[in-house]
Amino acid sequence: MEFALVNKFFKVGKTAVSIQCDKPFTFFTRELDGDRLGDTDETLIEAVKDVIRTELDPTSAIVQAQAKLQETQTKLQENQAKLEQTEQKLAETEQKATQTEAKQNDLEALANRINKVVRVMAQDSIMGEKVSYGTTYKEMVELFPLAEIGKIYEPGSIFAVEDPGHVEVNGEGKRILIQTNQSFTYQGETLAQLEGTPYQNGVLATWKFSVPKAPNEPTVAPVATVSTTATVAPTTAEPPATTVTPNQ
Repeated sequence: MEFALVNKFFKVGKTAVSIQCDKPFTFFTRELDGDRLGDTDETLIEAVKDVIRTELDPTSAIVQAQAKLQETQTKLQENQAKLEQTEQKLAETEQKATQTEAKQNDLEALANRINKVVRVMAQDSIMGEKVSYGTTYKEMVELFPLAEIGKIYEPGSIFAVEDPGHVEVNGEGKRILIQTNQSFTYQGETLAQLEGTPYQNGVLATWKFSVPKAPNEPTVAPVATVSTTATVAPTTAEPPATTVTPNQ
């Protein structure tokens, strides 16, 4: 029996569908759950026929319902398994993220310690004018970041600026070390500008490479002059001999 869709219309919560067969003439109208107006004619015809089969053979309908229930349960189990796998992967991802965060914290702590060591070395060597070679000064200054325009440097911050006009004397490079004494916002000033008002007002200090001074020659104390002329004290004259007069 070939059915054709005769009519379909929607009413609250259901879609009424009418189908018809000419040979032999048969006409059915059934209500389907939901809005089915967007379904194809073939889909609606089969849906109505399923309803009719259920009405004519309840046992078959129960079997079909059980089969659909079993199919639904199988899909639920599959979805549950996928959900568990997803949760497991999520837990693994969170664990890796925690480990990564811990490693990141360790690296940051190590970086902070290294920065402190570099800072102490710079303060002791460069600022203490103990650097003997310009190349050593260059390597130490390169450990500090270049100044960033617009960045606020808190008191005690150390950074470097380029001085293109600097004439190297010992391979010290063209970077100059700067240390702030007060809060300072860098606005792209040149070294000459930094050595102007900011330096004069004690906002910051500049630490350039200085050629080590030659060690002072030892001072020898003059030898005292010793007189070679001996002074001899005069001797005391002996008393004259006593004259004895013989008895007459």
